[in-house]
Amino acid sequence: MSAQPYLSVVMTGRNDDHGGSFVRRFLNAIRFNHQRFEEYGIDHVFDVVEWAPGVERPWLLDLVADAVPSAIPRCRWWLVDPEYQRPCSLNPRLSYPEFLAKNVAIRRANARFLWVTNCDIYIGRAVLERLARQDLGPGVIYRAVRHDLIRGLDDQQLDWSLLEDSRNYSSKAHARLRPPLYNGATGDFVVLDSETFRQLRGFNEIYRLARIGVDVNFLVNAHSRSVPIEDTGGVVYHQGHRGSYRQAKKFHQDAPEQAPYGDERWGARCITYDNPPEWGLASAPERPVREGATWLDFDWRAVPPLAPLSRLGL
Repeated sequence: MSAQPYLSVVMTGRNDDHGGSFVRRFLNAIRFNHQRFEEYGIDHVFDVVEWAPGVERPWLLDLVADAVPSAIPRCRWWLVDPEYQRPCSLNPRLSYPEFLAKNVAIRRANARFLWVTNCDIYIGRAVLERLARQDLGPGVIYRAVRHDLIRGLDDQQLDWSLLEDSRNYSSKAHARLRPPLYNGATGDFVVLDSETFRQLRGFNEIYRLARIGVDVNFLVNAHSRSVPIEDTGGVVYHQGHRGSYRQAKKFHQDAPEQAPYGDERWGARCITYDNPPEWGLASAPERPVREGATWLDFDWRAVPPLAPLSRLGL
């Protein structure tokens, strides 16, 4: 790994069995993507945020070290103190502030480009070929279509024949993304150079009542600032699991305010935001806990405000 890798894979998670078999899905994604990057000669690193890890279960970091030891030299881990959970998630049903957690890594990653994704996403061949060519341009957001895999597949035998077989998709595959936002499963694939990501100050930290829609809200915010968005022409694959949004939304269509991911009617496609300069828990005290792993201690000064205070007139 070079001093500045070409690509950082930004992920976040916690060993709490979210969606069932979380650890298996997480390890499968690390293993598969790491092996593909190695095959294609893509200099990469995994910047993983473990938000509010519990004391009763092993850290995900330790599980990766046991299951995918070859990936550990390419991992940087950020462990966020559990005290941040309450002030950073203002909806009691929202147990994980996914995008604030991702901002922690976005702010600290040192690769040229960042791929912000989720714990159960497998990269597709066309996207790998694009990354291997290293022809991505700065100041451009790159997107990719997502195919959802059916539940029950033998995910211990993942290969191209399984991933590229449309009979293994749980819904009709989307042919393309539509301009100008090219949105659709945005949280699974956003690639952008690190400098522009930090100029935009990451995902919305001011609205903290939902995680649904925060990904597309990032595209809205970037588009409002004239940042171009493009389709890579490739795909990524999502491992189906219990409790995914596409499954859960039908159970909350009559009472969307009760959804565990927040009320999707909050206007993500209509508003922009301006995170404060301290976004991404910039003021959190940091201390190393082992090689490649940093703990972020709790400090109220690191908690993002509910409004951009610089705009308030007194």
